[in-house]
Amino acid sequence: MSWLFPLYLAGAAAIIAPILLHLRRRPPQDRVEFSTLMFLDASTPVPVSKRRLENWLLLALRCLALILLALMFARPFLQSESATASSADRATLILLDRSASMRRDDLWKRGLAEAERLFKEAKITDRIALAVFDRELTQVWTFEEDRNAPANRSAALQSRLSALAPTWSGTQLDRALIAAVPSFDASTAKLKKRIHLITDLQEGTHLDALRTIAWPAELMLNVHRLEPATNDNLSIALAARDEEGNADALIRVRLSNTRDSALRDFTLAWEKGPQTDSITAQIPAGASRILTAPPNSTSATTLTLTGDQYDFDNRLFIAPPQPRAVRIHFLGDEATRDEAAAPLYYLARALQPTATLAPVLTAGKAMPAQKPDVLVISGATAAAGTHAALRDFVSAGGFLVEVVSSSADAALLQTLTGIAGITVKDGDANDDYRMLADVKTEHPLLKPFGDPKLRDFTKLRFWKHRQIEVKDAGNKLETLASFDNGQPAILSARIGKGTLIVMASGWQPSDSQLALSTKFVPLLYGWLAAAGFSHDPAATLLVGEDLPLDAASAYTITEPDGKTHSLKAGESFTTTGIGLYKVQSASHTQVLAVNLPPDEGRVLPLAAQRLAEYGIKLSSAADSGAAGETTDERLTATDTEQRQQSWWYILLMLLAVLVLETWVAGRGGSPKWSAQSLVRDSPA
Repeated sequence: MSWLFPLYLAGAAAIIAPILLHLRRRPPQDRVEFSTLMFLDASTPVPVSKRRLENWLLLALRCLALILLALMFARPFLQSESATASSADRATLILLDRSASMRRDDLWKRGLAEAERLFKEAKITDRIALAVFDRELTQVWTFEEDRNAPANRSAALQSRLSALAPTWSGTQLDRALIAAVPSFDASTAKLKKRIHLITDLQEGTHLDALRTIAWPAELMLNVHRLEPATNDNLSIALAARDEEGNADALIRVRLSNTRDSALRDFTLAWEKGPQTDSITAQIPAGASRILTAPPNSTSATTLTLTGDQYDFDNRLFIAPPQPRAVRIHFLGDEATRDEAAAPLYYLARALQPTATLAPVLTAGKAMPAQKPDVLVISGATAAAGTHAALRDFVSAGGFLVEVVSSSADAALLQTLTGIAGITVKDGDANDDYRMLADVKTEHPLLKPFGDPKLRDFTKLRFWKHRQIEVKDAGNKLETLASFDNGQPAILSARIGKGTLIVMASGWQPSDSQLALSTKFVPLLYGWLAAAGFSHDPAATLLVGEDLPLDAASAYTITEPDGKTHSLKAGESFTTTGIGLYKVQSASHTQVLAVNLPPDEGRVLPLAAQRLAEYGIKLSSAADSGAAGETTDERLTATDTEQRQQSWWYILLMLLAVLVLETWVAGRGGSPKWSAQSLVRDSPA
C-alpha cells in the first residue's frame, strides 16, 4: 500500500478528540435551588481521574470515522512489483555539444564534468549512453555497450571523453535530436527514457528540422545550459569578394556585435601584416556592418578581428588569387593575330585572364611539342598528314573546335568521327543571311545560354555558312544548334575521352556577327568549362561542407594542420576545420579557404522553452538525479492512483460508519455527540 499524500495520515491523530469528549463531563456551573430538594444531601462529583468510558461502541465508531477521513485524504493506491521496478530503472542518453561555440571560456571542460557526473549518478541497473554532436550526431557509448558491460562504463567514459575535443562545425541541434530518438533500442522499451542535453544553446543553433517529426510522448528532455562568464562577442564573416584576378581584389566583410554588449572598439587587420594596414573603429551593441577589408600589402591570407575575449570566430581565411593556366593552340598562321578580319584576332581578344583562368593562346600551322588543352582550327584546312595526329589528340582527352571552311574539311571530319558519309559544301549564295532557329541551351556545351539573359539569338546574323550533311552517323554526331533552314550550325561528338565541336560558320565578320555579339565570350568560356577549366570563382566553403572535386580525378588533400589524404577518383572529402586546404591533382593545384559558419558567432543564449514549441517534452535540468527520480515517481504514483481511485471506497465506508454512529448515538439518548457534530468539530 502506498500513499499519494502521506502527510494527511497525521490527521488520524484527531481520534483523541472523541476520547477527550467522552472523558470531559464537567458539572453544571449555574446552580438553581429547588425547595423540594432542600432536605436532600448533595452527591459528591466523581473525580476526573476516576472517570471511565461507558459507551465503547460509540467511541469506536467515532474514532473509525476520523481514521477513514484521514485515509481518504491521503489517497491510497496499490503499486505492482513491475511498476516499482520500471520506476526505479531508466534509460538515459547524454548529448554533449561539441560545436565551435563550445570553445568559449571553459564551456567544454564544464560540459565534460557534467557528463561525468551524470554517468556516476546512474545506477548499475540503469541503461545509459553518451553521444556528441555538432553538424551530425556521433555515438560515444551506446546502450548496447552499456548493456553488455555496465561495470566498465566509468573506465570507458574516461578514455573516450579524453579523446574528444570541440570541433569547428556549426550547431545542428535539430539533426542531433532527430538522430537521438532511434538510439533507444529494444532493451530500453520498458524503461523510462530521458535525454540530458549539455549545451550552451546559443542563438545560432538550427532547430527548423524539428518541425518534421513527432516527438515521442514518453521521452523527456533535460537541458543543462552552460553559460560563459560573458556573452560579449565580436564576429567576422565574408560578405563578398570582387574577383579581379589579382591580390588587389576588394574583399567585403560583415562584422557583428552581440546585443547588450559592453564592447565597442575593434581592430581589423591582416595577420602578420603591418599595423598601418589595419582598421580601428567602433561597432554598437547589436549592430552588424559591412566593411571593405584593409589593403593587403603582404599577400596575407587571414583577416583577424580583435577586441573581444573569445577569438574562435575572429579569423577569416581568404584564398590567394590562383588563376589556372589553360593552353589553347590555334592551328593557323600566327601573323593573323593582329588582322581584324582573321579568326585569331577575335579569339585572342576574347580569351582574357580571369580570377580563376589564365588562358595561354599560341598559334602555328603545326601541333606544338607540348600537347595543348584546347585546339582550334578555323579559316584554314588542316593538312592531310595531320589528320591522324588530330584524331589521337582528341581520343586521348583533347578538346578540338573545328570551323569548316571548305569542302576539303570533310576528309578531316571523316577521320575524326569515323563516319564515311560526311560531306561539306558551300551554302546557298542567294541567302542574305541565316539565323539560329533551334539552340539546345540545356546541353553542357551550351550551358552559359541557359541564363534567360543570353537566350535571345534574334540579333545574331550569319552571312556565310557551309552545309554539313551526315549519312549513317548513328548517335556519334549530335546537333547542338541549327539554322533557320534546318541545316546544322553546331555539332558535337564524343571521340574516345575527348570532345569534338564542329561549326558550320566562323565568328569573324566575313562569316557572321558572332565575334562582335555578346554571345561569343560566354560561348568560348562555356567550352573551356566543358573541357574541365571552369571560370567560375571558387566557392566560399564552410566547415562541414565537401570540397569541390572532379569525380574523374584522383586528389591529394593537405589540411591546414599539414595532415594529408589521398583520394581515389570519385571519392569525396568533408572539411572538418578552418583554414586553407591544398587540393592537388595530376593536372592542377588549388588552395581553398574554409571558414567558420557565420551562425556560430551568434552566441547569445536561446530560451530552452523554444524547444517546447516544437513539441518536445521538457524538464528542468535541476530535476536530474535524485530530484528527477522523485518527480518521476510522483508522476507515476499520480497516474496509478487516478486509475485505481481507492478513495471512493473509503468515502462509502466513511458514510456507512457515520450513519451507524448516528443511529447508535440516538438510541443511547446521548444529545452531546452526533454525526453532525463529528463532521463539524473534526479537526480534519
